[in-house]
Amino acid sequence: MANYANYYGNFHFPQTFANMSDLASRITSPESAPKPATEPASEPATEPAPEPAGESSVEGAEENNLVDNEYEVEVKLSDLQNDAESPLYSVSSFEQLGLPKAINDGLLAMNFKKPSKIQERALPLMLSNPPRNMIAQSQSGTGKTAAFVLTVLSRIDISKPTQPQALVLAPSRELARQIQMVIQTVGQFVEGLIVEAAIPGSISRETGVRGSVVVGTPGTTMDLVRRRQFDVSQLKVLVIDEADNMLDQQGMGEQCVRVKT
Repeated sequence: MANYANYYGNFHFPQTFANMSDLASRITSPESAPKPATEPASEPATEPAPEPAGESSVEGAEENNLVDNEYEVEVKLSDLQNDAESPLYSVSSFEQLGLPKAINDGLLAMNFKKPSKIQERALPLMLSNPPRNMIAQSQSGTGKTAAFVLTVLSRIDISKPTQPQALVLAPSRELARQIQMVIQTVGQFVEGLIVEAAIPGSISRETGVRGSVVVGTPGTTMDLVRRRQFDVSQLKVLVIDEADNMLDQQGMGEQCVRVKT
């Protein structure tokens, strides 16, 4: 007890034990316990008079300053897709895009009758004026290549067939060749269209790049620019196909930035 008393010195244990006998006598002698005072009889509670109808709602409206809306506005996704001023504007046919007849004929030759989902949403933005930058992401085989090919063919000036005006960068020479074939197929009815591949061994050192559309890999394209065999002064369109793969590959992302600048 000495240790506990020293630790809890503020409790004064000796006095507490001395008062325990008084507490026991009070518990065993019920007649000595103080009787509770009797409470005065309470009057029956009266309910407040009901307020006149309409006053409580008016008072609540004045306190909260709430105004009930009488009109509801509902905007559907289909409305935004039909609005030509909306970024979500989409088309349901290639005729709505206003493409030149030669390009439409190329689409019919490839049996393209209706745009895919990515084409419905991407083409109105890519073909808008003034031109806009855009990043599109979709699964393979959904029509991304055809989407930017239509944009490239719509932006170039056919009266300058040997002046480079559009550049498409791809991560491999095989993919660059495939894109070149797609551009040539869609633009088969475009008179004077020249599409060149800026890949190793395809560009003559004597003539340099002599096409309105150039498809190549970043490394070869940079070499042609350094050797002044690729005039980039009048480029209008830059497409980076499979940009995510190029960023993953060492050095390709930096090369794409250098080509752009």
